[in-house]
Amino acid sequence: MKATSPMVLFRCPHCHAPLPEFTGGEGGHVCSQCGTTIEAVEGIPLLVRDRQRIVQAIQAAREDGRAAWYDQPQDIQLSGPYRHHIAKRIAYVKQVLTRHIDGLGRVPIALDLGCGDGNNLAWLGDLPVTLMASDYNLNRLLRARRRAPGIRLFMADVTDYPMLDDSLDIIFFNHVLEHIPDDTAALREVYRILRPGGLLVLGVPNEGAFFWRLAYRLQPSVRANSDHLHFYTASVLEGKCRECGFIVQETHALGWGLPHWTLDALVRRWKWVDDLFETVGKRLFPTQATSLYLILRKPDD
Repeated sequence: MKATSPMVLFRCPHCHAPLPEFTGGEGGHVCSQCGTTIEAVEGIPLLVRDRQRIVQAIQAAREDGRAAWYDQPQDIQLSGPYRHHIAKRIAYVKQVLTRHIDGLGRVPIALDLGCGDGNNLAWLGDLPVTLMASDYNLNRLLRARRRAPGIRLFMADVTDYPMLDDSLDIIFFNHVLEHIPDDTAALREVYRILRPGGLLVLGVPNEGAFFWRLAYRLQPSVRANSDHLHFYTASVLEGKCRECGFIVQETHALGWGLPHWTLDALVRRWKWVDDLFETVGKRLFPTQATSLYLILRKPDD
C-alpha cells in the first residue's frame, strides 16, 4: 500500500478553490480562498458543502423503514451466501486493474468511490496504487477506518465532488450508481475528476433485466427495504456513459441465478451451483446476469 501523493488533488467543497497541503486533522482546515473551516471526525475530513442535508436525507430514509440499509454493518462479502459470486467479481476487476496499471509504468492514484464499510479496501490496497476512498455516510466511513486504517478516507458527495479536474488515474465505482438520484450528475463528476486516459470500473446490478424485475415482483418487500433508484440493463447504462463522454471499452456480465431473492441466496451459497449457473447462464441467458461491469475510459487529450 503506497503513501498518499503530496500533489494537490482536493478542492474546497464551498468555493472549489484548491486545498494545498490538505491534511484533514482534527482541528479542521481553513480554506484560504473563502475562509470556510472544513471539519474532520476521527481524522476523516467532511468534504461536503451541506452535511446537514445529507444527515436529513439519511434520517428520512430511516423513518421510511430503511434504517438497516444505512446503519447496519455491511457483511464481509466473502463470508455471505454470494461469496463465490463476489470472488469472481473481485478476480475480474483485479485482472482489469492490473492490466491497466502495468500499462501505465508508474504508480497511479486510485479511488474507491462509495466505499461503504470498506469491504473492498483490503484487496484494492494490495495493488500497486496510491489508494483513497470516500462515502457520504459517516458511519460507514468510521467502520472503513477500522478495517483499513492506512487508507486516506473522506466524506464526499459524488454529485459535487471535492477534487480538482483531471486528478485520478483509476476510479472503482462499485454498486453505488443505482442508489444515486441524479446518476447522470454523478457520472459527469466522475468524468471530470478522472485524468485523460484514466480508467473507470463501473459495477451495477443488472436489475433492469427480466429475471430480476421478476424477482422484485415475486418479493416486493426486498425492493421496499432497499434504496435502489435505478434498474439498469447493459444497453441503457452504456448509452448513459457515452452521453457523459466515456469510451466503453468492455461490458462484462457476471452471475446467474434464480429470479427469487431468497431461493437464489439459498442455492448459490454452494460453489458448484454458482459455477453451474454461471456456465449455463452465459450460454442460454446472456442478458440475465445479476451483475454488470463496464470498463470505461476518459478520452486522451
